[in-house]
Amino acid sequence: MSLLPPNATPAERALEQAMLSGIDLSTVGTLWDPANCPAEVLPFLAWGLAISHWDSAWTEAEKRTAVAAAIPYHQVKGTRAAVEQVLARFHPLLSLTEWWETTPTRDPHTFEVRAPADIGAEFLTADTASALIRDVAAAKPLRAHFDFVQVLEAQAGLYLAAGGLAGSMYRAAATTMIDTSRDWSIVLQTEDGEPIRTEDGLDYLETS
Repeated sequence: MSLLPPNATPAERALEQAMLSGIDLSTVGTLWDPANCPAEVLPFLAWGLAISHWDSAWTEAEKRTAVAAAIPYHQVKGTRAAVEQVLARFHPLLSLTEWWETTPTRDPHTFEVRAPADIGAEFLTADTASALIRDVAAAKPLRAHFDFVQVLEAQAGLYLAAGGLAGSMYRAAATTMIDTSRDWSIVLQTEDGEPIRTEDGLDYLETS
């Protein structure tokens, strides 16, 4: 028996039927909570938060961690910090070198993702390299272009045979070079990690 008045709207009657059917609505408030939402909802929550990379093979804990990190990640996406987060997820030895940090300097708005020889060639499988390049491309500033460089340790009698992604990855022999041009750690930078030039454009501003 309905307790609604004769002029009740269809929506009110449908809501009444839903309440009478005993549907448990207690979990509705947790659907946007990555720590407490049902595991089967996590892919939809990830889609709603526009996560750039999602792997169905992840454990439930990894999926919850990825969803929880989505909003903080979007707050820094398009910056050096976002790219460094991606690199740290793959391997702690991966590093980012921007155009003004190289000797000689590269073209503006370019950078290198470098894999040192310490990582080992077995780390950079074709699948890993493709995933790394994909995730860095999603995290970097739109105007920036990058190369992925694997540094190989040159040793006598060492024979190297490897493949790469054309135009995106190359390998280089390891060399040691001391850059005495300036101390880049004291150069002022913009929020995008670009060095700030002086008014005449001939030098960079430094902290006092």
